[in-house]
Amino acid sequence: MKATIIILTYNQAATIGRAIESVLRQECRYPFELLIADDASTDGTREICKEYALRFPDKIRMMPEAVNKGVVDNYFDAVEAARGEYIADCAGDDEWLSTDRLERQISELESDRTLSAVASYVEGYVVATGQRRLMPSNVFTIPHDTSDLKEQTAFGKEITRKVLDSVNALPFVLSGALYRGEPIKKLLKDSPEIIRCKDGGVEDVPLIAALGASGDVRMLPIIGYRYYIDGESVSNNLSFEKTYRFTARIARLVRKLGKYYGLKSKEQDNFFRSKFPYMAAQIRHSDNRALIADFKSLIKEWGRPLPIRGKLHLLLMRFI
Repeated sequence: MKATIIILTYNQAATIGRAIESVLRQECRYPFELLIADDASTDGTREICKEYALRFPDKIRMMPEAVNKGVVDNYFDAVEAARGEYIADCAGDDEWLSTDRLERQISELESDRTLSAVASYVEGYVVATGQRRLMPSNVFTIPHDTSDLKEQTAFGKEITRKVLDSVNALPFVLSGALYRGEPIKKLLKDSPEIIRCKDGGVEDVPLIAALGASGDVRMLPIIGYRYYIDGESVSNNLSFEKTYRFTARIARLVRKLGKYYGLKSKEQDNFFRSKFPYMAAQIRHSDNRALIADFKSLIKEWGRPLPIRGKLHLLLMRFI
């Protein structure tokens, strides 16, 4: 098996068919499988997936039914079960674009052993307004005009450094990429705490960091994935307390990974100077003083003085 496309889903009965069919439309001479990882859906999603698996038994497998795992365990359990040499994914409420995406990405990985992953440009689609835009990157140049897509290659070290110093963008959207499975499976076996980071709550940051550590990444001039932006998500919600807790988890995660990959704290300066005052602001606006102790503990973990803007937010809390 040359490639495995993992479809992650949870309570997405309205959109899971679109996601599955978007991968089945791939025109690819290499053998590939769809591995559906349903995380104990209760809305009929699993039944829809079973119907597709019965219709396409030579193409679709399903992960065994299990209790709800959360996105991190659901993702990496599927990675460990993947039979393909290369791995990609699709969320149950998104879809693949460009029917030759898989063929082209496999061909690049086959021909260039220095690459750990081959990415594509990703379109963000705002459901409420119909607005479309290419998702940003803090490594690759993203054009304003979709007719001006260019092939680009980034050094692995830069990918790792940038994903661990990220503010509002990652080097690439993981779901737009195809990557080598072997180094990731090895890391899952030898150092699972560095990639299966359940305390961080996300799968893409540690995975992209690991891919950068194992090779370079090439961006092909195709739009290979559509990411639907529809209301709240884990990282896009309206609660100050939720926003603080999510950002704090990421802060602990990127510092732990930074130490593992040998990054000095100054190499994560962009993240620290941006996110720590931001977290202080969330604490102030939430008026939840119980979060202050957690924030002070986090500052000690980073071993750096809080930027002035952050100190001002905490100071203002004393007078509210």
